[in-house]
Amino acid sequence: LLQTERVYTSRGTDIIFALDISPSMAARDVSGMTRLDAAKQAIRTLAVENPGYAYGLVVMAEDAALSLPPTADAKRFADALAAAALGAKGDGTALGVGIATAVFHLASSGAPKKCIILVTDGENNAGAIHPETAAALAAKNGCALYAIGVGSAGSAPIEYRDPETGKTYSGYLSSSFNPAELKKLAQLGGGRYFAIHSIEDLSLALQVISRNEGTAQTFRTRTAE
Repeated sequence: LLQTERVYTSRGTDIIFALDISPSMAARDVSGMTRLDAAKQAIRTLAVENPGYAYGLVVMAEDAALSLPPTADAKRFADALAAAALGAKGDGTALGVGIATAVFHLASSGAPKKCIILVTDGENNAGAIHPETAAALAAKNGCALYAIGVGSAGSAPIEYRDPETGKTYSGYLSSSFNPAELKKLAQLGGGRYFAIHSIEDLSLALQVISRNEGTAQTFRTRTAE
């Protein structure tokens, strides 16, 4: 059976996801999934449906770190995404540090478009960099910043295993989600804010971002058995 695939001969958009892995992302209120699992599933789908882009990953909680710089290698990106573990960066949400880390690794990119997608369920409560400073830095370096707020206000079931102690916590998370900060960050960063309550909302938001940040690319078709 012959299969055809596109081989891109020009560069597409560089996208870095700044993904919140704080313990509250274990809350199970997005289509019956945890916030983190729903985010991972939608991000994976986006990467499969838009193979001409290069994807990178920053993980953040109390601190932030680059997991993978933008790459067109779909398997490397999928592996980095799968390895993003709840609580691996402590407890807290350092939005400013997460955004700034993404900007640092996109600023010198030669891609025709550069984009940061912040995926979080929380307000900034950690880190030395103010989120608005980081959002302005993104705009200054030509990186569009989109903010996706995952989850909802109210009570949500949660089960979380602390990677440090191995202890499991279960019960209900009282979530006081406030979108105002995320809206402001997206505005400063020249992007948009999306409120997410279901996996369908999340997939749709990523599709909209993908269309907004798309670039015309040249490709050839390769046929393989």
